[in-house]
Amino acid sequence: MRLKAMMAGDHSAYHCGSAAVFSTLRHLLEVDHDIVEAGDFDVLYVNGEGSMHHDSGQFTKKMELLKTAIENGKRAYLVNSVWQENGHQYDDVLARLSGITVRELASQEELSARHGITATMALDLSYYAPIDEDASHQDWRGQVMITDFYARDFGFWYRVNSGPLTTRSYVDMRDYGWSAFVRSLRTCRAIITGRHHAVYAACVARKPFVTIAGSTHKVSGLIAASGFPIPTLSSPRDANETLRWTMANRAMFQEFFHWMDEVPRWRP
Repeated sequence: MRLKAMMAGDHSAYHCGSAAVFSTLRHLLEVDHDIVEAGDFDVLYVNGEGSMHHDSGQFTKKMELLKTAIENGKRAYLVNSVWQENGHQYDDVLARLSGITVRELASQEELSARHGITATMALDLSYYAPIDEDASHQDWRGQVMITDFYARDFGFWYRVNSGPLTTRSYVDMRDYGWSAFVRSLRTCRAIITGRHHAVYAACVARKPFVTIAGSTHKVSGLIAASGFPIPTLSSPRDANETLRWTMANRAMFQEFFHWMDEVPRWRP
């Protein structure tokens, strides 16, 4: 008997990485579930993505959805999630979930240490989004690309407008579909980024990256799970120097990509 599933946590409008996540989640669920947009359902799947940290508004909204589902006798899952520095107000909800899947080691360890919860680790669902090989794309001709970066002290994303990084070619993930972004990345030399999903796109494209820490431990936690000594910088200031290390260690990045391929996939 096919279950009726409700999906929540659609951040597709944010950028192409989030769109790839939610479309992949839907595709996986549709194998054994009938997706309903409203009304009664049997099971709730909440895409945590990058919002489940520091008791954010989205964290509260999603935990309330899970709580309500459980109180109404439904099965409920938190999937594809970060978890960082949240309070204990929803510990009873966490304990009653049918499953929790996080995307990296740091979130898994924090759920265990602070909340007594055993979570499964699987890669972000964008990694498994199909690539349309006919999607239009740009030829970046072996350039080093950059995205925007997160200012931790101020809580916003910014584009570098001074210093040596301004000589790099800027790319905005909001201007691309996932397939176009990945196909374009295949033509570059490397990418310097503060974006979690830009790191994932680089991995799909098999291109090395320099990563700068964002609002959570989602990238550093992924690298920690792999065991490879790929640095996560605290700011873009050291990005060009780290790029030299990155290009000298391209073979390590290929091993890292192979490790990602071997991580067990999340299955509903």
